[in-house]
Amino acid sequence: MKKTIFVTVIMLLVMNISVISFSQTSDNVNIPVYLSIPSYAVIESVDKESLEYDLDLSSPENKSEEVKVKIVANTAFELYVEFDAEESSFSEETRALLELLNSSYNYSIDSNKSSSGVVEKTVQVGFNFQQALDNNPEIRELLLKSGEYNGKVGNFVFTVSPAV
Repeated sequence: MKKTIFVTVIMLLVMNISVISFSQTSDNVNIPVYLSIPSYAVIESVDKESLEYDLDLSSPENKSEEVKVKIVANTAFELYVEFDAEESSFSEETRALLELLNSSYNYSIDSNKSSSGVVEKTVQVGFNFQQALDNNPEIRELLLKSGEYNGKVGNFVFTVSPAV
């Protein structure tokens, strides 16, 4: 009987030791993984090739055009619009026109914002000729003296960049 009890105790000890060793080998180890995705914002397309303007000083129109700008971004972004006049195409006589264009262009952007995906912004771009001519009668006189000008005067430039 003592032998049976001794064998039973030994077997229980062996089972306890094996359970303890198995529980120690099944511990979890957590290894952190970090993923970095660079932010980007790019213009995918603009729906206008060019904008045509006629300025008649007897009745200057304040014409603006709607331009759809499609932007792909994975972060918050800003859309900037500026008018880039081609200064090399202006002679001394037409410098007044260059000054008028630089002082009268305007734009407005819709308030639709998105932090990721494809976003279509509507931009109103144009020139407020009447206000610029009313504020500066000298420009009006210089334009009348220089006569008719037919040719490309510049570009509207659209730029996107991640918001700061």
